[in-house]
Amino acid sequence: MTEPRHREEIAHDIDEFRRDVAFERQELDASIKHDYSTSDTGIVPLDRRRPMWHFMGLWTTFVAGFSYMFLGFEIRDGGHGLGATIAITLLGYGLYVAYAMVGSYLGSRTGQTHALLTRSVFGIGGSWIVSAFVLIAPLGWVAFQANLLVTLWDGFYGWDHVFTLTLLLAGVMILNNLLGFTGISVFARYLVTPVLILWCIYLIIKVLVTDAGSLGGTPKGSGLPFWVAVTAVIGFAMWGNEPDFWRYGKPRFLWPLPTYLFSALWFLLFTMAGWMMAELSKSDDPAAIFGYTVHYSLFGAFWLAWIIATISQFAINDGNYYESVNAGQNLIGGWHLWRRPYTCLLVAGGGVIAADLVNFHFLNGWFKVATFLAITVPCATVIMAVDHFLLPRLYRISRPLTSVPAWQEAGAINVPAVIALLGAVFFGVTGTASWPHGWLESAPQNSWGPVPLESWLIAGVGYVVLVAAARAVVPNVKAALAFSRQALTANVPGDAVVDIASEAEAGVRPTPAAIPAPGV
Repeated sequence: MTEPRHREEIAHDIDEFRRDVAFERQELDASIKHDYSTSDTGIVPLDRRRPMWHFMGLWTTFVAGFSYMFLGFEIRDGGHGLGATIAITLLGYGLYVAYAMVGSYLGSRTGQTHALLTRSVFGIGGSWIVSAFVLIAPLGWVAFQANLLVTLWDGFYGWDHVFTLTLLLAGVMILNNLLGFTGISVFARYLVTPVLILWCIYLIIKVLVTDAGSLGGTPKGSGLPFWVAVTAVIGFAMWGNEPDFWRYGKPRFLWPLPTYLFSALWFLLFTMAGWMMAELSKSDDPAAIFGYTVHYSLFGAFWLAWIIATISQFAINDGNYYESVNAGQNLIGGWHLWRRPYTCLLVAGGGVIAADLVNFHFLNGWFKVATFLAITVPCATVIMAVDHFLLPRLYRISRPLTSVPAWQEAGAINVPAVIALLGAVFFGVTGTASWPHGWLESAPQNSWGPVPLESWLIAGVGYVVLVAAARAVVPNVKAALAFSRQALTANVPGDAVVDIASEAEAGVRPTPAAIPAPGV
């Protein structure tokens, strides 16, 4: 295995920070040009992987800030006490981590973005379907986070012009993505994370020391059902494109776990902080609660609140835009005249359109965005993980993921994968009552249980069953599963899991066979 540049998983001295900055400066050009997001440059080399403390800083910005306080507002407004809010948050985040560990491992083993992986596993038609999900769904979060920042500014200063500022910010928030993974990760770990952690610790300690007696009891609320609240937590925690980020991590299954546990602490504390501030302010208006929070925890310094809110919301939308940009790169990034910044600009335009629709035309737009993203993209990830890790063991069908096929080399469409995906998404969208205009709402939402988890299981189990059926009726199951030309001609054992990590461990590459193996 190629020796990584970073030796220390946790930075502990100034020299490590200096080496880190020097490394990121070297990587900046590649991040701007392609960020390993096209078929020509689609795999992050093992010697370009980052240490654990990079991910701890990045992921903390993804689970902390004012937007997660908003989650606390909503759970309290649903009639849940602080103890119930803690339980709901831990359960929801725990279910998310169970999924995220699988998605992270898939990314770190293959070094590929979520969208590029779909080209190998889902085929051309399936990749376009999944990339559409990955491209569109995060733009809903871009819209929500931009509007939340404008709401914060309006609450701080009474600026008004909410509609215009929301659309403007939704486009401007693409800036860090012009610098690729280097841009979003450096911004997160050196600027945003330290500020958020210090602020959150002070706020929680102050509440516990001075106002703990005011936090008891169950608030009156709209009656947000338990499983609906858990689904909302999963949606707020979910990215779906975990392979996009963790392709820069070490290819070991448990390696991301410390980062997820560290981030779980801040996710919980910020959700608790939101509940506490809503309870102490005795208000249901988010702008009023945020204003109270500034007086309570930031000494009334609205300029400081403006800085914290702005940098944290930009950091969160860095992740949302990164997901959409990588999906766009899969679709059009391979064109020889195309450049990654062009994709960023196109996606920013989509963010502006989403800002209008989600915030000013959709009822409960934040919940529909959260549940849609918690279902669609993760179901595709589960199917790809089953294809890569389980099919070789169950059916001796091994699909090498050591390269990214060009569009003309990819298979047509993996029919079992697409059917399993669409079936799981249909179940999930119906179970969360997320269809437009209330379509198919024949049962109370809470009676469906943890819908995202159930959707993921339907996707994975459904794919296994459909592949078994394909083996029974299709002469060449590899062709039916949309194996690329390279994968069809690769001479690998049927029970082997073949990717860039296994290749480095074994020190060999799959060799082409003279004739593709028939049947399995």
